Amino acid sequence: MLIKLYASVAVLVVPCAVPAWAQPDIGGMPVYWEADAFAGSPAVDWGVEVTSYVFDSSTDLPAGFNLETGQLLFMYLLDGDDQRTVSVDKFAIGNPEDMSIVEVGYSDDIAPDGFAFVDYENPYLYSYSAGSQATIYTYAGDFSDPYSTLEPDEWSLVWYVAEAGGWTLGSATASGGGYGDTQLVPVPIIPHPGAIALLGLAGLSCMRRRTR
Repeated sequence: MLIKLYASVAVLVVPCAVPAWAQPDIGGMPVYWEADAFAGSPAVDWGVEVTSYVFDSSTDLPAGFNLETGQLLFMYLLDGDDQRTVSVDKFAIGNPEDMSIVEVGYSDDIAPDGFAFVDYENPYLYSYSAGSQATIYTYAGDFSDPYSTLEPDEWSLVWYVAEAGGWTLGSATASGGGYGDTQLVPVPIIPHPGAIALLGLAGLSCMRRRTR
């Protein structure tokens, strides 16, 4: 197992090794990455592969990102399964209510190899919701655009920054057609109480509208 140090506090994190790029390259060098498949039921035929990336302030970051000491960047590449027929309308990562989520967003200017900008879909709404204890990216609700959901042949890149003592695996849920599927993805760990004074606390509980 690995022990990582953040603000002089030892934190247990999930064992990992970052090999040469075998995952879609979004730039920078993550401290960890993994890929997980989410899928609907046979009656609700959607699917999406989510590649997760974790970056800390000591690593090379994707273009346009900066971190302060004690912050982690979590990025999630959603790749719709073009063999399916139903689109994805929501992706949510479980973050406890007292987790310090500093910023939430999406990136529409990074295209990994094999991913075309013409197939990119932004989330319509995105936020950290303390009430739901989740960071939520919604791909439905734009009634002026009936294709605002994440279609089977589309992809999206979303992210958030957390002030955290490290990372572990936690639940995330993708949904489409009224059916959700939950898998484990990298999520932040709440800082040890002794580190809170060093890291500080900040929160984001707002909803933003996508600009097209």
